[in-house]
Amino acid sequence: MENFIEAKQLISDSKNIYLVCSETSEAVSSVLALFYTLKNLGKNVNLIMDPPAGGLPENLKFLSPSLDFISYPKNLVISIPDSVAKISQIYYEKNDQTFKIHLGLASGNVKKDNVSFYYAEAKPDLIITVGIKDYLGALDEKLDSFGFLLDSTILNIDNSKDNKNFGKINLVGEIPLSEIIFNLTESNPPASGKESATCLLTSLVVYTENFKKNITAEVFQMASNLMKAGADLKEINNNLKII
Repeated sequence: MENFIEAKQLISDSKNIYLVCSETSEAVSSVLALFYTLKNLGKNVNLIMDPPAGGLPENLKFLSPSLDFISYPKNLVISIPDSVAKISQIYYEKNDQTFKIHLGLASGNVKKDNVSFYYAEAKPDLIITVGIKDYLGALDEKLDSFGFLLDSTILNIDNSKDNKNFGKINLVGEIPLSEIIFNLTESNPPASGKESATCLLTSLVVYTENFKKNITAEVFQMASNLMKAGADLKEINNNLKII
Protein backbone atom coordinates (compact mmCIF):
# COMPACT_ATOMS: atom_id res chain seq x y z
CA MET A 1 0.00 0.00 0.00
CA GLU A 2 1.32 3.43 -0.95
CA ASN A 3 1.40 6.65 1.06
CA PHE A 4 2.68 5.20 4.35
CA ILE A 5 5.68 7.55 4.39
CA GLU A 6 3.43 10.58 3.81
CA ALA A 7 0.96 9.36 6.45
CA LYS A 8 3.71 8.90 9.05
CA GLN A 9 5.02 12.38 8.33
CA LEU A 10 1.52 13.82 8.65
CA ILE A 11 1.17 12.25 12.10
CA SER A 12 4.65 13.39 13.10
CA ASP A 13 3.83 16.99 12.15
CA SER A 14 0.50 17.01 14.05
CA LYS A 15 0.05 17.72 17.74
CA ASN A 16 -3.75 17.79 18.15
CA ILE A 17 -5.36 14.72 16.60
CA TYR A 18 -8.99 13.55 16.54
CA LEU A 19 -9.83 9.89 15.90
CA VAL A 20 -13.21 8.97 14.39
CA CYS A 21 -14.26 5.35 13.87
CA SER A 22 -17.21 3.24 12.84
CA GLU A 23 -19.05 1.10 15.39
CA THR A 24 -17.78 -2.32 14.25
CA SER A 25 -15.72 -4.37 16.70
CA GLU A 26 -12.84 -4.44 14.23
CA ALA A 27 -12.79 -0.65 13.91
CA VAL A 28 -13.26 0.05 17.63
CA SER A 29 -10.42 -2.23 18.71
CA SER A 30 -8.19 -0.84 15.94
CA VAL A 31 -8.86 2.79 16.84
CA LEU A 32 -8.14 2.05 20.52
CA ALA A 33 -4.75 0.68 19.47
CA LEU A 34 -4.06 3.86 17.53
CA PHE A 35 -5.21 5.96 20.49
CA TYR A 36 -2.78 4.26 22.89
CA THR A 37 0.09 4.52 20.41
CA LEU A 38 -0.43 8.22 19.68
CA LYS A 39 -0.77 8.96 23.40
CA ASN A 40 2.56 7.26 24.00
CA LEU A 41 4.07 9.44 21.28
CA GLY A 42 3.04 12.53 23.23
CA LYS A 43 0.17 13.58 20.96
CA ASN A 44 -2.95 15.32 22.23
CA VAL A 45 -5.47 12.71 21.09
CA ASN A 46 -9.25 12.96 21.19
CA LEU A 47 -11.34 9.89 20.43
CA ILE A 48 -14.86 10.31 19.09
CA MET A 49 -17.08 7.26 19.01
CA ASP A 50 -20.66 6.28 19.81
CA PRO A 51 -20.43 3.39 22.24
CA PRO A 52 -23.70 1.74 23.23
CA ALA A 53 -25.25 2.71 26.54
CA GLY A 54 -22.87 1.75 29.30
CA GLY A 55 -19.71 2.04 27.20
CA LEU A 56 -18.01 -0.48 24.96
CA PRO A 57 -19.71 -3.76 24.00
CA GLU A 58 -19.27 -6.21 26.84
CA ASN A 59 -16.78 -8.37 24.92
CA LEU A 60 -14.49 -5.38 24.26
CA LYS A 61 -14.48 -3.82 27.73
CA PHE A 62 -11.25 -5.61 28.62
CA LEU A 63 -9.46 -3.35 26.10
CA SER A 64 -10.33 -0.23 28.06
CA PRO A 65 -11.55 -0.38 31.66
CA SER A 66 -12.57 3.28 31.46
CA LEU A 67 -13.97 5.39 28.64
CA ASP A 68 -13.27 8.69 30.39
CA PHE A 69 -10.89 9.69 27.61
CA ILE A 70 -13.55 9.66 24.89
CA SER A 71 -14.02 13.21 23.68
CA TYR A 72 -17.29 15.06 23.62
CA PRO A 73 -17.55 18.75 22.67
CA LYS A 74 -17.67 21.09 25.66
CA ASN A 75 -17.99 24.62 24.27
CA LEU A 76 -21.70 25.13 23.55
CA VAL A 77 -22.71 28.20 21.55
CA ILE A 78 -26.26 29.62 21.57
CA SER A 79 -26.85 31.85 18.56
CA ILE A 80 -29.65 34.36 17.85
CA PRO A 81 -29.48 36.48 14.65
CA ASP A 82 -29.13 40.19 15.34
CA SER A 83 -31.81 40.81 12.73
CA VAL A 84 -34.36 38.96 14.90
CA ALA A 85 -33.76 40.65 18.23
CA LYS A 86 -31.41 43.00 20.06
CA ILE A 87 -30.11 41.42 23.27
CA SER A 88 -29.61 44.01 26.02
CA GLN A 89 -28.99 41.85 29.06
CA ILE A 90 -27.81 38.32 29.87
CA TYR A 91 -27.81 36.53 33.19
CA TYR A 92 -28.17 32.96 34.43
CA GLU A 93 -29.42 31.01 37.43
CA LYS A 94 -28.26 27.60 38.52
CA ASN A 95 -29.42 25.09 41.12
CA ASP A 96 -29.08 21.36 41.69
CA GLN A 97 -31.75 20.58 39.11
CA THR A 98 -31.40 23.10 36.29
CA PHE A 99 -29.28 25.76 34.63
CA LYS A 100 -31.18 28.64 33.01
CA ILE A 101 -29.96 31.48 30.80
CA HIS A 102 -32.08 34.63 30.76
CA LEU A 103 -31.95 37.08 27.87
CA GLY A 104 -33.29 40.59 28.09
CA LEU A 105 -34.55 41.96 24.78
CA ALA A 106 -34.12 45.60 23.81
CA SER A 107 -36.21 45.01 20.69
CA GLY A 108 -37.57 42.22 18.56
CA ASN A 109 -39.19 38.90 19.36
CA VAL A 110 -37.34 35.58 19.63
CA LYS A 111 -39.06 32.33 18.67
CA LYS A 112 -37.70 28.79 19.14
CA ASP A 113 -36.88 28.56 15.43
CA ASN A 114 -34.65 31.63 15.73
CA VAL A 115 -32.34 30.00 18.26
CA SER A 116 -29.58 27.66 17.09
CA PHE A 117 -27.15 25.57 19.11
CA TYR A 118 -23.75 24.28 18.07
CA TYR A 119 -20.35 23.47 19.50
CA ALA A 120 -17.23 25.53 18.84
CA GLU A 121 -14.00 23.61 19.45
CA ALA A 122 -10.45 24.24 18.29
CA LYS A 123 -9.81 22.91 14.82
CA PRO A 124 -7.58 19.82 15.04
CA ASP A 125 -4.29 19.52 13.18
CA LEU A 126 -5.33 16.11 11.88
CA ILE A 127 -8.34 13.80 11.79
CA ILE A 128 -7.76 10.06 11.42
CA THR A 129 -10.81 8.03 10.42
CA VAL A 130 -10.88 4.26 10.92
CA GLY A 131 -13.44 2.07 9.16
CA ILE A 132 -15.40 5.05 7.80
CA LYS A 133 -16.58 4.68 4.18
CA ASP A 134 -18.16 8.14 3.81
CA TYR A 135 -16.93 10.86 6.19
CA LEU A 136 -19.63 13.45 5.53
CA GLY A 137 -22.28 10.76 5.67
CA ALA A 138 -20.99 9.55 9.05
CA LEU A 139 -21.12 13.09 10.47
CA ASP A 140 -24.37 14.10 8.77
CA GLU A 141 -26.57 13.85 11.89
CA LYS A 142 -23.83 15.10 14.23
CA LEU A 143 -22.82 18.40 12.65
CA ASP A 144 -24.27 20.42 15.53
CA SER A 145 -21.81 18.62 17.80
CA PHE A 146 -18.91 17.93 15.50
CA GLY A 147 -19.12 20.56 12.78
CA PHE A 148 -15.73 21.87 13.91
CA LEU A 149 -14.20 18.71 12.41
CA LEU A 150 -15.07 19.79 8.89
CA ASP A 151 -12.32 21.21 6.66
CA SER A 152 -9.48 19.66 8.68
CA THR A 153 -6.80 17.45 7.16
CA ILE A 154 -7.94 13.81 7.08
CA LEU A 155 -5.98 10.55 7.11
CA ASN A 156 -8.47 7.93 5.94
CA ILE A 157 -7.89 4.31 7.07
CA ASP A 158 -10.35 1.71 5.80
CA ASN A 159 -10.60 -1.74 4.21
CA SER A 160 -13.88 -1.33 2.33
CA LYS A 161 -13.90 -1.44 -1.45
CA ASP A 162 -16.72 1.14 -1.29
CA ASN A 163 -14.59 3.76 0.48
CA LYS A 164 -14.93 7.23 -1.08
CA ASN A 165 -11.25 8.14 -0.64
CA PHE A 166 -12.16 11.40 1.08
CA GLY A 167 -8.84 11.93 2.85
CA LYS A 168 -5.80 13.97 1.99
CA ILE A 169 -4.09 10.61 2.38
CA ASN A 170 -6.05 7.38 1.93
CA LEU A 171 -4.72 4.13 3.39
CA VAL A 172 -7.42 1.93 1.92
CA GLY A 173 -7.08 -1.73 1.00
CA GLU A 174 -8.95 -5.00 1.42
CA ILE A 175 -6.79 -6.15 4.33
CA PRO A 176 -7.32 -6.06 8.12
CA LEU A 177 -7.60 -2.59 9.63
CA SER A 178 -5.14 -3.78 12.26
CA GLU A 179 -2.60 -4.58 9.54
CA ILE A 180 -2.84 -1.05 8.11
CA ILE A 181 -2.41 0.50 11.57
CA PHE A 182 0.39 -1.93 12.46
CA ASN A 183 2.28 -0.97 9.32
CA LEU A 184 1.63 2.71 10.02
CA THR A 185 3.00 2.58 13.57
CA GLU A 186 5.62 -0.18 13.42
CA SER A 187 8.46 2.36 13.04
CA ASN A 188 7.74 3.40 16.64
CA PRO A 189 8.38 0.22 18.69
CA PRO A 190 8.61 2.10 22.03
CA ALA A 191 5.13 3.54 21.43
CA SER A 192 3.57 0.20 20.51
CA GLY A 193 3.15 -1.17 24.02
CA LYS A 194 1.12 -4.05 25.39
CA GLU A 195 -2.18 -2.12 25.36
CA SER A 196 -1.85 -1.25 21.68
CA ALA A 197 -0.68 -4.78 20.79
CA THR A 198 -3.68 -6.31 22.60
CA CYS A 199 -6.10 -4.03 20.72
CA LEU A 200 -4.51 -4.79 17.36
CA LEU A 201 -4.54 -8.55 17.94
CA THR A 202 -8.18 -8.31 19.03
CA SER A 203 -9.04 -6.52 15.81
CA LEU A 204 -7.16 -9.17 13.85
CA VAL A 205 -9.00 -11.99 15.62
CA VAL A 206 -12.33 -10.32 14.79
CA TYR A 207 -11.38 -9.82 11.13
CA THR A 208 -10.20 -13.42 10.64
CA GLU A 209 -12.89 -14.96 12.88
CA ASN A 210 -10.14 -16.36 15.09
CA PHE A 211 -7.86 -17.21 12.15
CA LYS A 212 -10.45 -19.20 10.24
CA LYS A 213 -10.67 -16.95 7.16
CA ASN A 214 -8.81 -14.20 5.30
CA ILE A 215 -5.52 -15.82 6.30
CA THR A 216 -2.25 -14.60 4.79
CA ALA A 217 1.41 -14.91 5.71
CA GLU A 218 1.30 -11.26 6.81
CA VAL A 219 -1.55 -12.03 9.22
CA PHE A 220 0.42 -14.78 10.97
CA GLN A 221 3.59 -12.70 11.06
CA MET A 222 1.76 -9.76 12.58
CA ALA A 223 0.01 -11.96 15.15
CA SER A 224 3.39 -13.35 16.19
CA ASN A 225 4.87 -9.84 16.54
CA LEU A 226 1.89 -8.65 18.60
CA MET A 227 2.11 -11.60 20.98
CA LYS A 228 5.84 -10.92 21.41
CA ALA A 229 4.83 -7.35 22.34
CA GLY A 230 2.62 -8.69 25.14
CA ALA A 231 -0.78 -9.41 23.58
CA ASP A 232 -2.42 -12.47 25.16
CA LEU A 233 -4.38 -14.47 22.57
CA LYS A 234 -6.03 -16.63 25.25
CA GLU A 235 -7.33 -13.56 27.08
CA ILE A 236 -8.66 -12.13 23.82
CA ASN A 237 -10.47 -15.35 22.91
CA ASN A 238 -11.95 -15.65 26.41
CA ASN A 239 -13.45 -12.17 26.08
CA LEU A 240 -14.54 -12.29 22.45
CA LYS A 241 -15.93 -15.82 22.80
CA ILE A 242 -15.22 -16.59 19.15
CA ILE A 243 -15.22 -20.35 18.64
